[in-house]
Amino acid sequence: MATVGPSTREPERLRSLIEAGADVLRLNFAHPSPDVHRAAAEEARVQAEAAGRIVGILADLPGPKMRTGDVSGDYIALETGQPFTLFGHDHLGEKGGVSTTIETLATMVTEGDEIFLADGAIILKVTGIAGGDVTTEVVRRGILRARKGMHLPGAESHIEAFTEDDREALEFALRFKIDLVGLSFIKDAEDIERARAALPKRGPKPLLVAKIETRSAIDRLEEVVQAADAVMVARGDLGIQCPFEEVPLLQKNIIALCNSTGTPVITATQMLESMTQNPLPSRAEVNDVANAVLDGTDALMLSEETAVGKFPINTVRTMAKIAERAESDLRNEINKVHHGGEEDPVSWAIARAAVHAAEDLKVSAIICPTRSGATARRVAAFRPSMPILGLAHSPETVRPLSLVWGVVPGLSPFLPEEQLASEGLRQAVDSARDAGLVGPGDLVAVVAGGPAPRAGSTDVMRIVMV
Repeated sequence: MATVGPSTREPERLRSLIEAGADVLRLNFAHPSPDVHRAAAEEARVQAEAAGRIVGILADLPGPKMRTGDVSGDYIALETGQPFTLFGHDHLGEKGGVSTTIETLATMVTEGDEIFLADGAIILKVTGIAGGDVTTEVVRRGILRARKGMHLPGAESHIEAFTEDDREALEFALRFKIDLVGLSFIKDAEDIERARAALPKRGPKPLLVAKIETRSAIDRLEEVVQAADAVMVARGDLGIQCPFEEVPLLQKNIIALCNSTGTPVITATQMLESMTQNPLPSRAEVNDVANAVLDGTDALMLSEETAVGKFPINTVRTMAKIAERAESDLRNEINKVHHGGEEDPVSWAIARAAVHAAEDLKVSAIICPTRSGATARRVAAFRPSMPILGLAHSPETVRPLSLVWGVVPGLSPFLPEEQLASEGLRQAVDSARDAGLVGPGDLVAVVAGGPAPRAGSTDVMRIVMV
């Protein structure tokens, strides 16, 4: 997953990102105008089609606007021990202080609390409260630029996760048929359901991605994972909200839980950060990326590396190379998924059986015609060794499958209930052949739902020869 920004908005850069291996493009709605993001999404789809690829577009909603205000000049250099005020009113940032977007900051902190600025690069300690202003002392020095992120560990109960600005951003993103939506500072399942209530009642809906970045979300992890369509391990904010030494174990636990429920999971933040400025990654970053794949992550996210970095295309290519090498040694136990089938045991049992049969027969691909994308996601949860072709007749259904482990999204002219008919089956196999996944004489597995009154049912498997 590559974040689109100034370094990658041009058509040829978007095309190169996709050709280098980006499956999902992230639009960060915390920065520039919504119209910029709409233009980027529309251009990305044009370039993806030209490249013969299907990509997903993720709208990462801004979340609570916990940010510092504007500063005089390019930045403020803060030194350890200096006093620094966070003003509750408009104040152009300078050596003595800066304004914030949190009007009620003075009611949310007490003397001795720590406040983190610029993604934790700067730490302030609260020394006093004067009216609506908060006086602090700089504990960790650093460079503060305009409108940088601000964190108050333990204060998330004062903050609404799905804000009115988020609602407006979501409404705008829905106009250009966004595929996935990132939800910031999720605390519990109710935060996710508030966002879900804002989605259209009918037709294809974007998948809701819960970003795990607060202690509250960790404490309610199982309910958050069950409520979300996908999950992101947002390691940057998580490392501020929780002791940083806990983050590696939290990452493993989150990925393991998502794998066990068949929930797609993204690992994010500073994965190849040194490539923002350098053409090669550090050895530690290579290990970080590979270990996330070995842990079982569905996707790996790049942020500044592709948004503002000097080598965005090479960074995507490098990450893809590391992931593919790690994935070649990755074989999860098929029986590992055990929670996902609680709501639909028939569908999960068929998906499990299909993967068992596909492995035993060494089929070349598993084809999943689907109305909602659920069949392909269920099959992917068992991590088969062969590629999964997720076929749908609707682009809005197939694009979100770009996020899911091992799934190659494809458009198909037929509906899932037609897949058992000879013509539908032939078209499915032809789609796999056109995608370069199978050849003459290969065996393929077709997994789908038969005629049923609801989307999402998976109850049929067939093994056919190309």
